[in-house]
Amino acid sequence: MPIEATFAQPQDPLTELGEALDREKSTAQSVKADTESATTLIALEESYPEGGLRAWLVVLGCFLYACTVFGWGLNWGVLQDYYHTTMFPNTSLSVLGTIVGLANFVSMNLLHAQCISMNNGEFQQKMIAISCFLAYLCLLASAFVTKVYQLFLFQGCLLGLSQGIGMPLYFSLCSQWFLKKRGLATGIAVSGSGIGGGIETLIMRQLISRIGYRNTILTFSSLHAVIWIFAWFLLKERLPPGTNPTAKKLWLPKKITGSFWSVALSMFFGVFGYLPPYYLSTTYTRQMVPGLSASSLLATVPLIAMNFCLGIGRISAGRLADIFGPINMFFCSFFVGGLLQMVFWTFARTYTAIIIFSILNGLVGSWFMSLLPVVCARLFGVEGLSTITGFMILANSPGQFVGTTIAALVLSTSGNNWKAVSLYSGSMQIVGALSILYGTRHGKKPNMTTLTCYTITARFHQEKRVFVKV
Repeated sequence: MPIEATFAQPQDPLTELGEALDREKSTAQSVKADTESATTLIALEESYPEGGLRAWLVVLGCFLYACTVFGWGLNWGVLQDYYHTTMFPNTSLSVLGTIVGLANFVSMNLLHAQCISMNNGEFQQKMIAISCFLAYLCLLASAFVTKVYQLFLFQGCLLGLSQGIGMPLYFSLCSQWFLKKRGLATGIAVSGSGIGGGIETLIMRQLISRIGYRNTILTFSSLHAVIWIFAWFLLKERLPPGTNPTAKKLWLPKKITGSFWSVALSMFFGVFGYLPPYYLSTTYTRQMVPGLSASSLLATVPLIAMNFCLGIGRISAGRLADIFGPINMFFCSFFVGGLLQMVFWTFARTYTAIIIFSILNGLVGSWFMSLLPVVCARLFGVEGLSTITGFMILANSPGQFVGTTIAALVLSTSGNNWKAVSLYSGSMQIVGALSILYGTRHGKKPNMTTLTCYTITARFHQEKRVFVKV
């Protein structure tokens, strides 16, 4: 073989020149694409109103819906105590607790997916109107119940179906109008659940003792109808620039990562421990302070305080999320809430201690729900946000359904040991907190092994440093 064959043949200068021009062209196109992407991102960020009358009217509308829809659920402790002591004294707490659990489960699990897939403009407004009308009929019918199964039907299954039509639709509207103030706006809107729950708890206890159960429910159903009509005219959907409103809605984000499963698992586990203090508060107070009369308002004061502080806490959580990051505050809500139950509620045996626990738990332990749309927007963007938020709400439906029922079963099987209830409830919130830090390896299809063993991070996937706003 000639020695020349051992060397690469020289390339044609014209070929080298063409390749150089292609490289320069490719670099220029890449720079242009990056510039256009950055320009689009800046334009998208600048397009958010971040305030103004229309944006804050949307927040007010969402606030009013939260006051009545979520507030009704947090008011259940008063109704459950009345059913248990007066209307159906032979029915156990675990059975009565399943009624509101059924309503929560159905509303968050069955109809929201159907509505999310069709959440465009005026149709979205119509679905919310249908939701309100059906919910009003359910409340109206529940005023005439005489059997426990009728409660399961009208205050459980059918009310849950009615609320489930509109819940995920107005739950994510605030994030479409705000970016920098998204946490604050969402916190204000969802704080209505606590404020409304506190007001309704205060009013319902007084009305039941004065005008009876039937007239009380008729009054509440009429009041809700008036508020819903007013709030409906305040809502308005705002699609981000470049969004195609007729595009097919996705059931899940385009790219499923460990971050997605991490948030879903956190919601799944944490909610099992979130509701027991609310639904069992009145019964717990009455047993720990037996000197209170059956009609005394003092038995419901801890629940009222917890609900009002829930509203205040969610507003402050929104502001803290804007400062320290929504994912960080999401973690703190479950973690601190779980510690409060395991350490404080376990040893709260006096009326004063119960009040203090109720205030602290309301202020901190409920942040996660108001931060959920903000966390989802941070991790997955605002496109299809109501779909993603709806899936995360679906993830907490098992805890909504049987979380309080399990707590009541723990109470009865442990010989009325409230320490067992607080340890169960608090530990579930701790698991929820840890789940936001652990999930599946990026890019892997999840299974039980990877969900348990692989360490990832919805939070650390975004930022590995600890003391950073995320």
